[in-house]
Amino acid sequence: MLTIFSANGQNKQKTDSLLVIIKNSTSDSITARNYIKLGNQYRRATKPDSAMMYAKKALTYSLRFNDPETIGRNYLFMGAVEFYRWNIGDAMGYYQKVDSILMKHNIKNRDLYIAHSDRAELYRRSITSDSEKKEAYNNAMFYYKKALVVAQDLKDSIDIGKTYTRIGSVQSNLGNFEEAQKYFNKVENHYLKYVYLGNYYNDYGSLYLKMGDTINYIKYVKLAYDIKNKGRSNFVRALGQKEYANALFFSKKYDQSITMSKQSADFFASLDPPDYGRLSGIYKNLSDVYSKIGDYKNAYQYIILNEIVDDSIANRDRKDKAKELETKYQTEKKEQEIALLQAQNETVEAQKKNQRNLLLGGLGLTSIAGVFLFLGFRNRKKTNDKLRELDTMKSSFFENISHEFRTPLSLIAGPVEEQLQKPDIGTLEKKNLNIAKRNTQRLLTLVDQLLDLSKVEAGHFKLNVQQGDLSLFLKSLTSSFSYLAHENNQEYITTIDVPKNTYYFDADALEKIITNLISNALKYSPDGESITITSAIENQKLQFTIQNSGATLSEEALQTIFNRFARTDEQTAGTGIGLALSKELVALHKGSIDAQSTHNTTTFTITIPVTESAFSDSEKTTGVMEMSAFAKAETTTSKEKIIQEEVDIFSKDTNPILLIVDDNADLRTYVSSLFEDQYTIHTAQDGKEGYEIASSIVPDLIITDLMMPKDDGVTLTRNCKASETTSHIPIIMLTAKAGDENQLIGLETGADAYITKPFNTEILKTTTHNLLETRKKLQERFSQEVVLIPKDIAANSVDERFLDNLKEIVDTQIIESDFTTESFAKALGMSRMQLHRKLKALTGLSATEFIRSQRLKLAAQLLKKSDINVSQVGYAVGFNNHSYFTKCFKEHYGVSPSDYAKKA
Repeated sequence: MLTIFSANGQNKQKTDSLLVIIKNSTSDSITARNYIKLGNQYRRATKPDSAMMYAKKALTYSLRFNDPETIGRNYLFMGAVEFYRWNIGDAMGYYQKVDSILMKHNIKNRDLYIAHSDRAELYRRSITSDSEKKEAYNNAMFYYKKALVVAQDLKDSIDIGKTYTRIGSVQSNLGNFEEAQKYFNKVENHYLKYVYLGNYYNDYGSLYLKMGDTINYIKYVKLAYDIKNKGRSNFVRALGQKEYANALFFSKKYDQSITMSKQSADFFASLDPPDYGRLSGIYKNLSDVYSKIGDYKNAYQYIILNEIVDDSIANRDRKDKAKELETKYQTEKKEQEIALLQAQNETVEAQKKNQRNLLLGGLGLTSIAGVFLFLGFRNRKKTNDKLRELDTMKSSFFENISHEFRTPLSLIAGPVEEQLQKPDIGTLEKKNLNIAKRNTQRLLTLVDQLLDLSKVEAGHFKLNVQQGDLSLFLKSLTSSFSYLAHENNQEYITTIDVPKNTYYFDADALEKIITNLISNALKYSPDGESITITSAIENQKLQFTIQNSGATLSEEALQTIFNRFARTDEQTAGTGIGLALSKELVALHKGSIDAQSTHNTTTFTITIPVTESAFSDSEKTTGVMEMSAFAKAETTTSKEKIIQEEVDIFSKDTNPILLIVDDNADLRTYVSSLFEDQYTIHTAQDGKEGYEIASSIVPDLIITDLMMPKDDGVTLTRNCKASETTSHIPIIMLTAKAGDENQLIGLETGADAYITKPFNTEILKTTTHNLLETRKKLQERFSQEVVLIPKDIAANSVDERFLDNLKEIVDTQIIESDFTTESFAKALGMSRMQLHRKLKALTGLSATEFIRSQRLKLAAQLLKKSDINVSQVGYAVGFNNHSYFTKCFKEHYGVSPSDYAKKA
């Protein structure tokens, strides 16, 4: 855990001093940090409730101060308190927040190390059955290794040694004794404090016990006990007694084992709340000892205590489960009550209708009533026919006028675009023409919405339902709005909880629905507010919810919000078409849409069926839909059921990405115009924003100014070249500061080229082209190498270190068939997109292509040098299907594996 809870009383003088500082403080930062210190005082005094109370007060000031390191430390402290209470779920949540906040701001400090290490410890200590043992230990291993990377980056020898000890212990528990021995041996190179040295000896002793060497087990646990017994902490001493009591049992010193166990049990039982996890082990040990000496009465009593403690642990989980079930029950109960009420209402309406029909039938016996009924029916029919005719005419009018609008809009857009392409166009003219272009596109979008709405109402809009990966579709669609939310300073949270199955849906209709709803949420939420998107499959239907804060709709507005041209008030921008179209498309998709608004929050929920049985044959299209945002998976001629390589969502060829960083908006626009035909352009107004964007999108090249507010070009270059994610990116520095001295500063920082203003555009274009061509030559060199040699394709030491790490991972994981780009990226501490962009720049291959290439190169080596059967080579290098391996090999080398082996 984060720190050791001592049984000693709190230092009242220190507590009083902290309260005085907080009372007189006018700084949110100082107040937050001192509340955390105050919480620590209560935590050390084993008063977790008081500790958490002060932690929450600290969090209030931390969020107001908005310093990510302070907020991260606050959540870390709260996680430690919940760890002590053994509230696993809450502790995990706080540690996850620490990870998210610090990684978002590229902060790597000891708090991040502790968060990873404590998450691993939670997994390691939360095992309650053999069935979940392997998964829990593997999860622990994953977070210990993340902690190890942080400790190594921070060059903290003690934390490195501690983590080696813990990884060795997990390997020991998994039965990997040789691996465990390797990690324990690594600890010898690192100095450990007395507490951690004690843990090292104890865990090393446990390894010997599992290997059947009780002599070394007792020896090392005794060393651990001697160290821990000298500590000032009652917690550490009690822990040492618990561990040594087990060793005394194996030494057949039963009386001493009983004494030690009881002393440690007294301490762990005195905590608030008691440490049930450790008490369970102690009571089990006492029962075993008493059973060994024939005292079955005490043996029985302690095994009962063991079961009671285990029940206390399990009961906490059962309470959480019970709450969940109670919530589901109450929801289902309310749904049943609503359904019953609806059925009752329908019954009453049916009775009324029957009574009315009987009455009309009676009146129909008279000729006068019959005449009136006939005339009324005829008039009603004429009215309905007239209304239908008017509705058809209205829809036809909107459809026709929408088509008519497209012609003049095209005639406006064409000349505007033509003028914008002229090389001699002035800046002001270009600015005005760009305004015209944007508004032309806006009009075109509105016309398309109006046309779609008319088609739906006229019955001309037909569903085109196909099988598709709904989860991938939703993630792609929702992620495209994240940048706009960031620009608006809005918190954008998406949770796509849709299983990886194929579902039936109309991608075009669903895209229009979701795009309208998210666009509205972003538009009407003020800066600083949040947009939360959740989706799940419930009862074979997609439930998609969008909630935005900072906006409230009145009851009157909610009644009319889905009407065509409806607006909440006169001041609200918009045409009122989008939501009307969304409602009609949802209804066409056999679904429903609902809007609710409470204080400061508005929520839209759509529910649509996504199963084949929900749609008629005329609405379905055979085959699986092709999703343009994603590359198609490899196909195979094999009839076997195989696991294909994962879909590579980044493999589609695109223009090179160029990031332009300058505090002058006109210059950003001008430089962008030079490259926009052949490059995808991103811009930033200072070095700080530029580095954040570069880390996020990983561009192919950066053009930056030297003098800028916040971070200048030198700082931007230094940051990019020091980060593994961005170290490979060529950087051109533009500046008005001429002179060899300034140029030398830029080049020494790592800039690849230095161009003074005013610059020749052809020189800038040629320099950009040449730098990218140099990268391509390195990529070509890689494609020709059989073995990955980092120093041959790395442009600097940071790239070489990255490739060394990459090579180590590839060498150990490439033969595993379940080694995917996701696990690849996770092992390197990157996102999939960052890994893709990094590999694309260094090797010319996407992550999926790189893995496949390495597997094929390894296969070629085996075919040349090994006597292994050709049919086994594919399986040996990570392919799980022989025919698919043969297909890939032939595409790469031009011959089949068998022919290649013969030639070799």
